[in-house]
Amino acid sequence: MHFKSSLKEVKDIMIIKNLTRFLVLAIMNFSILFFSANANVYQLFLDLEKIKAINEFNELNLYILTSFSVPVLCLFLIYFFRPFIEIYLLHFLKFNFYLLINLLSVSTVYIVFRIYGYDRINMLFYLIIASLFLYKTDSL
Repeated sequence: MHFKSSLKEVKDIMIIKNLTRFLVLAIMNFSILFFSANANVYQLFLDLEKIKAINEFNELNLYILTSFSVPVLCLFLIYFFRPFIEIYLLHFLKFNFYLLINLLSVSTVYIVFRIYGYDRINMLFYLIIASLFLYKTDSL
């Protein structure tokens, strides 16, 4: 009986940890787009308009879509590569792994969605802070 309750507590903690990671990464990514003076998501609108997924241009909704896509891909990559972390990167270079995952997820989403004009210095800060955040929340 005690084992089952302990297992449920671990599951609850993992859900809270993943939800926190998702929300923090999404908010940080949204802030990059929102505070960039020249961020352009019009190409994404044109692509979504072609498949009738969206009718009118709303920059804020496209920022939100992009901001949610980055942490989804990031968390998926973390769980996909989890065995490699445990084997080789258990204590060494874990921060570098999170930096690589963040860079891969941001660049993939921004290239596929054809988003450009964002502030590069803010993106660099995002990559470092997000990697530190994932590194610190990994031990929870």
